[in-house]
Amino acid sequence: MPKLKIKRNIGSLEKQEARAALVFVLPFFIGFLIFQFAPLFYAFFISFVDLNNFKPLNAVQWVGLANYIAIWNDPIAISSYLKSFYYTLLYVPCLTVVGFIAAVLLNKHFYLKSFSRSLFLMPYVANIVAISMVFSLLFDPFGGVVNALLKGLGIVNPPLWFASSQMAIPTTAMVAVWLNFPFQMIVYLAALQGVSKDLYEAADMDGASKLTKLVRITLPIVSPTSFFLIITATIGSFQNFTIFNALTKGGPGTASRVSSLNIYEEAFSFNHYSYAAAQAIVLFLIIMVISVVQWGGQKKWVHY
Repeated sequence: MPKLKIKRNIGSLEKQEARAALVFVLPFFIGFLIFQFAPLFYAFFISFVDLNNFKPLNAVQWVGLANYIAIWNDPIAISSYLKSFYYTLLYVPCLTVVGFIAAVLLNKHFYLKSFSRSLFLMPYVANIVAISMVFSLLFDPFGGVVNALLKGLGIVNPPLWFASSQMAIPTTAMVAVWLNFPFQMIVYLAALQGVSKDLYEAADMDGASKLTKLVRITLPIVSPTSFFLIITATIGSFQNFTIFNALTKGGPGTASRVSSLNIYEEAFSFNHYSYAAAQAIVLFLIIMVISVVQWGGQKKWVHY
């Protein structure tokens, strides 16, 4: 076959593959424009006006940076961002460690392993509202099972859990870890099963301990997985509105009023749409900066 004809056939095949790829990517791209980019652009626009429910659209005025300046003069808004940071610092490390430990345990050979894996997945598929109701009963400071057990063990003044201004966020983080660790566990399980057994056998021949094999072999090899899970968990922790709304509603007082909950309250309880949009844009920028920092830092500890 002449070389020119072969080149034409290859070029035609590449064009067909490019069209096929476009067909597969196009639905996601259209969905991104409609459900992600358009709301973000709209939120960015209304953060510079004074839109609310009590004002007709023809009376909406351009206010520039007034909404953003108001955030820095609002102690509740600033406090909500700090509470989100606090929640992230508790939630992400605990979630990653618990998910990894569960994956290591379930990666071993034991009786009823498949059933155990299914059992561990139950929190992830359960309804978050139902789970919130159960944990509200368990951690009821005055009649809950947890405090009854603690008193039975001799603890006279057990924590008030969701009713305590100091314990509301840690308790919510604990429930969120229990709810979401199965996803981390599944991803870590897939990563662990990709680690070559030859490496462990070579380490055994060198007399390496289990801890050495974990630190020198397992953790470096699964580090790309750890990075993916940490960065997605961090983003999710700043957007974790549902569990706070179901468990604490920002209380007691404003002790657990994280930024996502505060944005919701400003928009739909106080009709401050533009002010809430400005807070949402600030939250978006915070998440983006943290993601960029994490992306830059991963070069020092992630091994591809």
